[in-house]
Amino acid sequence: MVWQGVRAWRCVVVIAVGCHGSEQASPPPAPDKPSPVPAAVLAPPVVPDFPESTRSLELIRTVGVRLEPADDGKRIGTVAIDTRVGWTRTASGKGCEKSWIEIAPRGWICGDYVKPSTKPPYGQEVPQLDRGEIVPGTYGKVTAQGAVIYALEKPDKKKKPDKKTKGPVRSPDEVEQPKAPHMVQAEPIVGSLNVREYEDVTVDGKLYWKVAQKDSQYVLASAITKHVPSRFVGDRLGDDTALATPIAFVWPRGGMLEAWTTAKSTGAGAVRQLAARVLVPILETATGKDGKPTAYRIGDVEWMSPADLRVFTPSAPPPTLAPGERWIDVDLDNEILVAFEGDVAVYATMVSSGGKDTPTETGVYRMWLKESEADMKGLNGEDPYSVATVPWTQFFSPEKGLALHTAYWHDGFGHARSHGCVNLAPRDARWLYYWSDPQVPPGWTMAAGVVEAPGSIVRIRSAADPTPELKGYAKKVAEARAEPAP
Repeated sequence: MVWQGVRAWRCVVVIAVGCHGSEQASPPPAPDKPSPVPAAVLAPPVVPDFPESTRSLELIRTVGVRLEPADDGKRIGTVAIDTRVGWTRTASGKGCEKSWIEIAPRGWICGDYVKPSTKPPYGQEVPQLDRGEIVPGTYGKVTAQGAVIYALEKPDKKKKPDKKTKGPVRSPDEVEQPKAPHMVQAEPIVGSLNVREYEDVTVDGKLYWKVAQKDSQYVLASAITKHVPSRFVGDRLGDDTALATPIAFVWPRGGMLEAWTTAKSTGAGAVRQLAARVLVPILETATGKDGKPTAYRIGDVEWMSPADLRVFTPSAPPPTLAPGERWIDVDLDNEILVAFEGDVAVYATMVSSGGKDTPTETGVYRMWLKESEADMKGLNGEDPYSVATVPWTQFFSPEKGLALHTAYWHDGFGHARSHGCVNLAPRDARWLYYWSDPQVPPGWTMAAGVVEAPGSIVRIRSAADPTPELKGYAKKVAEARAEPAP
């Protein structure tokens, strides 16, 4: 996503949540029922008291966006400092000295933190990617045995002699002498630690990564193995030039890198080889006497064996889905995710769901919190871990801390291996983050779904549980929608 703009910046909004229910910082609770809309919101628009030349309002600090014009209203987002927003009206309300301002495209912010601007509305995608990047920065895993976190200490400088003091000339020891900073051990590293490089510094001839944006936390660069983020990416579906379901991903038997297509359904007549994780259409299915598939036609004269494919067959949408509503379907058995608009598939990719010891729980959920960057931690149990600043994170289970999120540390998409979340390749995570609801406008670092304006449905299903039940926030949305209008 590109918007014309001013200076580049990075803003990190951190929520420390484990992918298997081990939360380190409690996220805000999901809403339980609709809040009454204050009369101020329903009142006719009021012309804001800004200069006639005002075209937008510039934020002088990062602010929260509320559903209603009051500081105890439901928080539906966060907008970063320097973003310029459009507005429609103002209203008085609790917790704001000036007035609350309704901004485009939604929500209310306190007018105490804006200034009029003659420039048009403007916001940047967060996190901002540099040219050629697929993740916002450099990441690595601490792999050296006995590695520790260091703190950078800068010794206090000696006081300069008072120029007004009379007396004999002072010795060099009495004059301020520059001293080099040094590292001191701060804390041991427990479990698996993935870090981001905010900057590097050389101290006493050794190179260190600064691994915290604000705090003094450093790790020896020699103790870190750099990650190479996956360049795997899914495909668009459903338009005149793309595929439609059913579809399949090439998954060669025996762990091979490529699989053959053949001219006949019997397997005769080799045509070409296709690489693993290539998306193909299912145009026709050949079956045996037992009714089971024996081959799939993927082209005019090309067939493939079921042993070399992961097939996604769509099932009926969740009954609570509104017409044309955007939603996500995850098939745990095949590790395939497909995004839909109503009953039309628009995007497909391969994922990594929870591994054997930490499986992803089936259910029909709703996206309730989207963070531009989030820390993922699970510090309890036998396998403690900490993963720094995971971009494009979408939480769908506040009770379990489960999310769809980038995995910049592996390229094993198609294999179950996470701690319970649904891992995505970086480019897939970014696409889904901006496609799904709640929408994330330019300049927003967080967006939250509420019962009144819910996030997209996320269905996690398997052959053992093909029609999972509504859970958590999704259940509350369905109950609210079933209530008769007043």
